Amino acid sequence: MNRLTCTIALVAVASSNALVTNPQSKPFASDRRNFFGVVGGAAAAAVVTVATPNAANAAGTIKTGPYNPFTGDYDDPQHPGCLRQVKVVGAPLKGDGTRPLYAVVEVTGYDGKEGEKTCKERPSRGDLWKVTGKTKGKDEAFLDFSSKGGPKDLVGKWDGSGIVFPDGNKWTKLVNPDKSRRPEDMSTLSEGPL
Repeated sequence: MNRLTCTIALVAVASSNALVTNPQSKPFASDRRNFFGVVGGAAAAAVVTVATPNAANAAGTIKTGPYNPFTGDYDDPQHPGCLRQVKVVGAPLKGDGTRPLYAVVEVTGYDGKEGEKTCKERPSRGDLWKVTGKTKGKDEAFLDFSSKGGPKDLVGKWDGSGIVFPDGNKWTKLVNPDKSRRPEDMSTLSEGPL
């Protein structure tokens, strides 16, 4: 049951108990005070309950970690066999102790050795590049590729099986990624050290 339904049920029970009169007692004012005290208190509780967001919705409805569809390893057709790993993590706390409504996207990648069209060797951590961005809704992310000479707000849209970019390039999500795309000491969210 949601909080509003519970509050309405509480008001109904409290109100019905307040309406029961004791035939032995004569003063009606006591029963009336009891009734309005219960109803007023319940109404105030209902206002507070409805006005306070659920903890789960306080930071938006964006899921993070492995529960977000963006999180995972991808195949980039412009860099076959190269690392493309995306993680969606919670947004950092602001100065007032609240979190923004978006989550942070971290992309780690490797483009291969100079002059090679595909990645054939396992990279070291020093070979990796990293870009960040933020989610905008459940199926859209804005990524800052300016550190790699690209756009600052590149839009990536989740289409159910991968991330599609405005130029038509699509990173396809890998179900069982090849661990040799990653450095030996790199782990994922679910598996620990390799």
